[in-house]
Amino acid sequence: MTISSSPKPSPSPVAENIPPAVQNELTTTGFLAKSNYSRPLSLAALAIGNYLLLYVANIALARQLSAADFDDYSVALSLVTVLSTFATLGLEKYALRCIPVYRERGDWGHARGFWRFSLGATVGLSVGLVLLLASSLEVILYSRHADSHAAMLVLVAFLPAVTAVLFLVEVATAAGAQIQAVVIYRFLLPASFFVLISLGNLFELGTTAIGVGICYGLAWLIALMAIHYLVKHSMPEDFWHAQPHFLRRKWLRRAAPFLINSSMLSLMASSGVIILELLFTSESVVGTFAIAAQTGTFIVLLANTTNRFYLPLMSLYLERRDKASMRRLLVHRIGVMSGLSLLFLSVVVLLGEDILAWFGPKFRDGYPALCVLAVGASVNAMFSDSPYYLQFMKRERQVFYTSAVALVMNLGLTATLGYYLGAVGAAYGYAISMSFLFLSQRLQASHHFARHWTSAGDT
Repeated sequence: MTISSSPKPSPSPVAENIPPAVQNELTTTGFLAKSNYSRPLSLAALAIGNYLLLYVANIALARQLSAADFDDYSVALSLVTVLSTFATLGLEKYALRCIPVYRERGDWGHARGFWRFSLGATVGLSVGLVLLLASSLEVILYSRHADSHAAMLVLVAFLPAVTAVLFLVEVATAAGAQIQAVVIYRFLLPASFFVLISLGNLFELGTTAIGVGICYGLAWLIALMAIHYLVKHSMPEDFWHAQPHFLRRKWLRRAAPFLINSSMLSLMASSGVIILELLFTSESVVGTFAIAAQTGTFIVLLANTTNRFYLPLMSLYLERRDKASMRRLLVHRIGVMSGLSLLFLSVVVLLGEDILAWFGPKFRDGYPALCVLAVGASVNAMFSDSPYYLQFMKRERQVFYTSAVALVMNLGLTATLGYYLGAVGAAYGYAISMSFLFLSQRLQASHHFARHWTSAGDT
């Protein structure tokens, strides 16, 4: 899909999001001035605030829930993460590509058609996944003579609201309301969850996994109302009055690569908790690993946030074939992320056991797993720009093949090592597979950059 019908090459959809003032400065200086770092730092601050709010909430939950209830809560969160990634069908990421194009053309019919089709498809698929999980989970647990896990089903029942929020956040972002959307997703949502948990404790609802699941779902419903209001006021009146036109097959086809890659990464990140739950249905090892994983992968959150700053510049430099600026950008990013990763690993090694103890004395046992997870997450963070570079250069198959191999490796190692070593084994499964994935893609990207730079203009 092109931005304009004119014969000149269309700009990258990522580069379109760079403000004109920044693009002007890029034209004259070849790099960003320090003053333009404020916007990504604001987004990073919101991401850190989101993490801290959820971290404090999880500390409270780990202390007040029983080991079995906290395990159910942790597994349900992992299931929701995996299922919501699949249920969105990649349409939420493709919204960042097509909605700005439709706005540019004034094609409100296709814009509204995409909005209606995507929202209906994702929510409908979410309902189907909830019903499928409800039946299959009980069959699996019954066959293993395990206790019923009703709390998990209560939390997963809110999956349609979760997927709707995830899609509408990207719609609001594509409509130009990036900061407001991030405030709702990164602040209002966890803050609502924290407040509801606190209120639930007054009525002793927050002391059970079912009560926590209800609070979790209500927080997403609050976020859904807020993001729907934002989208309603971000889109022009022409959008809401237009007759919707549909290109269902085209939209699904264009969204498929986003879905495949994000689903594999999400499954790799969540497989440890899910597999350990199947292996140790009555032990606290699942909760211990979940806390270690939440703590040990914090650096990935910062990497994803900084990528919002670096990736648009990467796209712009590729289109200009500006090898010098591109090299400076890559060196700058690896320097920043290496420093952050080194600081993060130092904190984990020196203070990790005490940090885990905030959740309760029993969680100190997760320290070895925490250290292993932190190493894998740091490799992820340092080289997480590599798959984007390959995709920008139309090397989607390379990204898919390496991700597929890493996923098989992740599931196999996590199941095998987790069976024999528990949480530490699952941590090794994550660290080895993630290191293989991002180091392989880094080598592929470096090889391509060195030998095929003249093809940068075809992106």
